[in-house]
Amino acid sequence: MFEIKKDKKIEELISITKSDSGISGPILAKAHMDLGMAMGEQIKDQFTGDTTVVGILRGGMFMAIGLYYALDCQFELYDPKAGEFIRPKTKNVILVDSVINKGRTIERILDSTMSVACGVINENAVEKFKDRLYTIRISKNSFVGSDTKVQKGNRGPDTTMRLFNQI
Repeated sequence: MFEIKKDKKIEELISITKSDSGISGPILAKAHMDLGMAMGEQIKDQFTGDTTVVGILRGGMFMAIGLYYALDCQFELYDPKAGEFIRPKTKNVILVDSVINKGRTIERILDSTMSVACGVINENAVEKFKDRLYTIRISKNSFVGSDTKVQKGNRGPDTTMRLFNQI
């Protein structure tokens, strides 16, 4: 597993992305893109130009765009609700999502030749992806995303809805 090296700028971006930040819309989307770029800069020596970054819709789109910019590779989007995943033909494939709670969406399409990148992953899901995981941070928290603006118990603001300014 690779967890991004953090400096003051990355810590500021992380604070924007947290569920309790109260930040939604373009500022949040830009933070996800900047974190994707930062991750890409730190891992680009591990991936050749023969790489495709696949953003899992909708939450993984902005981080995937940042990785795409940093890795100068191919780019695709995948909507798990719209159809079957077809693995890109490139040597390397990186599946990107903003939040991984249990990892079921990615597990359904992941094969042994692909990697996973995310903004945050629940600590209980880390083991599923092992050496193929690239993350900004690991969290002990796990909650169900909903259309609420604040976290209450195990329910909190859905990251995707926040990214698209729908809360």
